[in-house]
Amino acid sequence: MILFKFGKREHLEQFRSCGLLYMNRQQYFREIESDETRSDCFETSDRIVQPNALKRLTVESTSKRFVIKPDDLVGPVLISLAKSPCNIYCMFAVTQPLTGLLFDKRNFGFGDSFLIVLNTQTFLDRVSSAAKSRGFSCQAGLVEYYDGQNYSGETGPFRKPAAFSYQNEFRFVVRPGSKEAIQLEVGSLADITSRVHPLSQINRLVEFVEVNVEPSAA
Repeated sequence: MILFKFGKREHLEQFRSCGLLYMNRQQYFREIESDETRSDCFETSDRIVQPNALKRLTVESTSKRFVIKPDDLVGPVLISLAKSPCNIYCMFAVTQPLTGLLFDKRNFGFGDSFLIVLNTQTFLDRVSSAAKSRGFSCQAGLVEYYDGQNYSGETGPFRKPAAFSYQNEFRFVVRPGSKEAIQLEVGSLADITSRVHPLSQINRLVEFVEVNVEPSAA
């Protein structure tokens, strides 16, 4: 797996020089409306239920009781189970050779620059160690994408609607979460990252080649 980070040049230079990971709270991605690339109204949900998966939905208050039929719903029901909040750091992951246009142009909305993590395991180890030293638990993994029109089931911070699949997202999730962004400083990453390059040139600068290794003769 190869990890990329997209963003503004000044932020990526900080990421490279001192390993600064700016980890937004999960609610940030749900509440932001002015950024189509980052905005996701499904964030903070723990489960999604499609109307066709319901027989009825009953809502009760101290004085009234409403029964809602599936046909009355205009979209899926998102449920949050009040799990502990978290903060998130997002990257782009390549896990296999790509064909055609390597990076969807919609990713250009993340900023003007990019860099490549050249040693993934060392990077993961450093982030995990830095999080532990700050008293955080840290999970890291690829985001799984689901059909937002048909899927019913668990969601959480490592599942997103398929509309975002072009982001090929890899996430770090730390808990306990904070009401503000967490600035996690890992230490210099200059030894395991590329220089910062213009994001507009990424499809010209980056090439993935699949290498088939034949087994040696006995």
